[in-house]
Amino acid sequence: MKILILGLGQYPQGSGVSAALYFARRGEEVTVTDLKTAKELKENVGQLKKFKNVRFVLGKHDLKDIESTDLVVANPRVRRDSREMKLAIKRGIPIESDISLFLAQCPARVIGVTGTRGKSTTATLIAEMLKAGGAKVWLGGNILVSPLTFLSKVKKDDLVVLELSSWQLESLGEKGISPPVAVWTNLMRDHLNTYKSMEEYAEAKAQIFRHQKPSDIVFLPVDRSFDGYAREAASRVYRTGKKKNRESIICYSTKLKVVGEHNRKNAEMAVAVALRLGVKVSAIKSALRSFKGLPNRLELIATTKGIKYINDTTATTPDATIAAIKALSNNSLQLPLFKRGRVHLIFGGADKELEFVEVAKMLKRFFVNVALLPGTAHTKIVKAFRHDKFFYQDAPNLRTAIKTLQSQARVGDTILLSPGCASFGLFKNEFDRGEQFKKLIKG
Repeated sequence: MKILILGLGQYPQGSGVSAALYFARRGEEVTVTDLKTAKELKENVGQLKKFKNVRFVLGKHDLKDIESTDLVVANPRVRRDSREMKLAIKRGIPIESDISLFLAQCPARVIGVTGTRGKSTTATLIAEMLKAGGAKVWLGGNILVSPLTFLSKVKKDDLVVLELSSWQLESLGEKGISPPVAVWTNLMRDHLNTYKSMEEYAEAKAQIFRHQKPSDIVFLPVDRSFDGYAREAASRVYRTGKKKNRESIICYSTKLKVVGEHNRKNAEMAVAVALRLGVKVSAIKSALRSFKGLPNRLELIATTKGIKYINDTTATTPDATIAAIKALSNNSLQLPLFKRGRVHLIFGGADKELEFVEVAKMLKRFFVNVALLPGTAHTKIVKAFRHDKFFYQDAPNLRTAIKTLQSQARVGDTILLSPGCASFGLFKNEFDRGEQFKKLIKG
């Protein structure tokens, strides 16, 4: 059988390379293609080079490969309106994703987690709580680990937690597949550089429950914006976020290491899922108390000369930056200026067709000092800042931004990387941005 991997990808356990390895080990004839070059994809190419049944077409996509294949396995970021996908659809060639391949063969119960923000944290918390309850748990998906990497090891009595992006859910929706346990953390403006409208983006997210059975369950926030989805669900619906809900009481009575109202909501959602899957409260509380958060999400990198350095590179939307500033500021607005620890923010990057009006107001309100990185969002950000008469400083690169803010920070202050934008242009991806920040801080 001829297999075309459309989009090798750059992550070592990501969708493309994992699918390629899966089929290569089965002896299929595999063609791997990606717009990036062999040099850019060196690590993943290296994983596949030992297989004589793997052929590479890198730096481009060749339509001839579409025409001659029996099956296309598409990377989640390959759009359905691309010429390659259009041709595959026109020719009637089956299209799969690593997630759809996994779900078709997985013997265990699957919990799918999506949301604009907090899906990685919520998915990880759910997995930790289930483990604390004694279950064998597998965690994968958009958290940079394709579930195909552990498919062969999953047993019937295990549990699988998958973080699912809007792109991954689109591919499942086309197959009429939803996980039996669906978790939707929130819905905010994002990826409008890819989706035509907020409605289109929301519908991609909604695929997490659209194809569930009546015996399945979906967890939705209590926010009014989810009322319509709750009515439309064919499955059982549980709403989180009510003050007197059991999960809310558990979270408020447990000291969390992660900061911010957004993380408390993530924790509540995870607790709700764990409770309904039969995990004891004592195990849930143990997992909550020990959870330190994930890398690249309000991650404390160092404290040097009384100044904290925090990496929040996964904040790729203005809403995420707002949540970070609020989490770090706590109740500092009640203190006089000379007693506050000031936040010095590295902001900016690539535009995702989002608005910066609200974040500009919030930065001014919290007296945040900003170094603004270049990128396609720069003009729009500057317009919002000037409208609010908010002072900012341009920085041509990350190194300069750090040095500028270091010269202005004092003991008790925080230098925060929370860009509110995508990373394209200056960095390989958001994680590369975070790694560069760490290296510059630690020398």
